[in-house]
Amino acid sequence: MSQSLHYRPLACQRITGYRRLWPLARQEMLSVFRSKWGVALYLFCLLPALARLTMLMIMFGVIEFGPPSLRNRLGQSVPDGMAFLSPEHASFYLHDMLEARPGMIFFLLLTTLVVARSVARDRATNALELYWTRGISPWGYVFAKWWGGFLITASVTVGTPLLLWVTATLLADDYTLLQATAPQFLLGLAGMLLLTAVWTMIGTFVSASASSANAAMVVWCMLLVGTRAVGGILSGILHERELMSCLSFWEAGGVIVRSLADLPQERVWLGGAIATLSTLLVVTGLLARRRLAIGEALQ
Repeated sequence: MSQSLHYRPLACQRITGYRRLWPLARQEMLSVFRSKWGVALYLFCLLPALARLTMLMIMFGVIEFGPPSLRNRLGQSVPDGMAFLSPEHASFYLHDMLEARPGMIFFLLLTTLVVARSVARDRATNALELYWTRGISPWGYVFAKWWGGFLITASVTVGTPLLLWVTATLLADDYTLLQATAPQFLLGLAGMLLLTAVWTMIGTFVSASASSANAAMVVWCMLLVGTRAVGGILSGILHERELMSCLSFWEAGGVIVRSLADLPQERVWLGGAIATLSTLLVVTGLLARRRLAIGEALQ
């Protein structure tokens, strides 16, 4: 006598590309929190924002601490070169993320661990073919890796300036600070969002084209630190400050954001900065495309 096995009916449902890519992007975004050292590194990258937040609290009188000159800085006129020290100027909220110290240092630490290792790490563990058998194309896989790296990086480069600005507008006595800083800050924040997307995309392409995770980390560090060192040396020898803005990978991004938001900056070459980032994006993309060719990857 046969008995019913009570199998559940099989239901097949088409899944959109977004639903296939999001789990991989989320996994990449949260990869830094899988170990205590990763959590410690992420919290360490938040230190500049915490320092600015403390300054903000002191200036608005929330914390009764620090020198009188700091507590009484609100309402005082400051020269353009020192505008980043006053919450009444948009550069106060974006300054740390655009300067080499401390912005580039913390950006380098975070992206070297997450972005530069993303694709190369999976290649070393033979995980690429496994992902592609789940209906994810090679470029869809790269996009998901970039998406996750972009989100975790933007939480620092974009999220912390936004948090500082919102905090300052809420602590202000009236809407004067909001009206004075909103146009420049929002333009700068939009530029920072776009710049973070470009930076992390280049880092993902570097990872996709590198032979190993260690090689990707070295190349990424050379792009950030090496190009800035070369730009600084040549601009000093030739006495051409504009060379720094087009030879340094990091400085080129800062020039674009400051120009977009009309923030104070020294002599720069905006066209050279745009050309530098565009060239790096195209070259690294072509190298990644060659490395991630389907025929080569499945052999």
